Amino acid sequence: MTKSQQTEIADLRALSTRVGRDPLLVQASSGNTSIKLADTIWIKASGKWLARATEADAFVPVPLTGLRAALNRNEHLTAIGAIIGGASIETAMHAVLPHRVVIHVHSVNAISWAVRRDGEHCLAGRLAGLNWCWIPSVASGLPLAQAIAAALTALPDTNVFVLANHGLVVGGDSCSDAEDLLGAVERRLAVRPRNEPQYGDPVTARILQGGILYPCQAMFLGPKPPLLTAAAWDTMTDTQRAVLEGLLQVVRRIDEPDSIRYLSDAEVSELLSHDVHGYLECARKNAAKAEAPSAAPAVARAGN
Repeated sequence: MTKSQQTEIADLRALSTRVGRDPLLVQASSGNTSIKLADTIWIKASGKWLARATEADAFVPVPLTGLRAALNRNEHLTAIGAIIGGASIETAMHAVLPHRVVIHVHSVNAISWAVRRDGEHCLAGRLAGLNWCWIPSVASGLPLAQAIAAALTALPDTNVFVLANHGLVVGGDSCSDAEDLLGAVERRLAVRPRNEPQYGDPVTARILQGGILYPCQAMFLGPKPPLLTAAAWDTMTDTQRAVLEGLLQVVRRIDEPDSIRYLSDAEVSELLSHDVHGYLECARKNAAKAEAPSAAPAVARAGN
């Protein structure tokens, strides 16, 4: 690896750490970043926390030509998995994107729009002037990569992707370009959170009881509404707490429960049919052990 490439990977680590430490962008091991250097894409390892991106094994090198060839042949996800090894499941998505640096986050602001049935329409004004597109809800991995590839065929200049019931992706020529774009998009998507009374909020309860909003909710908290009690909070892992805090931040930014498009039972079942346990165990082991568990959210402390 050249000195210049080493510098660029160091920039990616620094960028990833900044992004990973913002709970409004990333919760636990969610989100991933990558950089393409020559014929290699360096991408976050599966289950790693972006907040700990400076660790030696936080990123995995994947041969780009071989991966793209497999994608072009529409090879099954297991075949692609053999190529990406221990890299993020979203490696295929990063590979089809032409941008040198890619940032994928589970922004609570973005998700608050991405779970709306009319989300694409609502964002038309907020994101006007940017090269953006809406990607309908689709499973992570190969299906998401194919959906983004199709979008790029129609709109090749796109560098902002809002993923329905999932999150946000931005791309740039450098770490600074991608980070600046992420900041610009976040400012446009920002939603003031709802002020909740001491003992919780009926809107929050109604939304949570309605179903699963996005994959991480089901993967980390289970296919049923989470229990918002102090006792339940005390039994959670650091990873689960981080995901629950993110979920509550999303819900507090939704004022119209009837506008929500929940994941279907079939989508949740498909999601949980994969090796979720293995991934969760990997994420647990990679949790930021040095950070003390945060206090329970007010709604949980209230015992609702």
